[in-house]
Amino acid sequence: MSEELASVRVFVYGDYACPFSYVGDARLRRLAVDRDLEVRWRPYEIHPAVPADGIEVSQAGYPPDEWSAVSSRIREMADDLELPVRIPAFIPNSHEALQVAEFARDMGEDAFGRVHEALFRAYFVRGRNFGKRDILLDVAEAAGLDREAVGLALEDERYADELRRAADEAERYHVTGTPTFLFGRFKVVGAAPMEVLEDAYERAVADGSAGDDPAAGGERESAP
Repeated sequence: MSEELASVRVFVYGDYACPFSYVGDARLRRLAVDRDLEVRWRPYEIHPAVPADGIEVSQAGYPPDEWSAVSSRIREMADDLELPVRIPAFIPNSHEALQVAEFARDMGEDAFGRVHEALFRAYFVRGRNFGKRDILLDVAEAAGLDREAVGLALEDERYADELRRAADEAERYHVTGTPTFLFGRFKVVGAAPMEVLEDAYERAVADGSAGDDPAAGGERESAP
């Protein structure tokens, strides 16, 4: 397989409050170690009704046994990836965190990468509630962003439109959960095993849809 044919662009709809997005991010990074993979993350807010201060998991309607099972599954997947994780007992509002990531993207891919990782780790490793403005600004500043500039961007909600555009894209492609991966024409939903991501990659290369942009439209097929 030539280097040109092996280049694949994957669009990922995810949320920094989603543990499966956190695991999916790590799996994509592993997949990219020996493949020419360009990852484009798109914001997808999964808990828009959660207040800025967040809510306890017990208030979110998860039965204790169900949440315990989900937490165990996440820890198992994280352990397999040697990924640090601590499952918080609260659910944050990610609306402004997603905007901060878009702000960072405008600063360049390096800045986005730092903030992207910092937001995931703030919640899933350090247990910080980035739904609270001061905590979010702390995370952004520690990742190298200008605190005052980020605060002004959040005040005027200049990146809220980008979240709405991404939500419109997601609706067109029937994205209903996170993470959702689009490898060209092929869709993978959830924290799929590595072999499923590898299969979607190979399918995208084989059928020539490896560089497709979701904004370009077209039908999507689900990869097994």
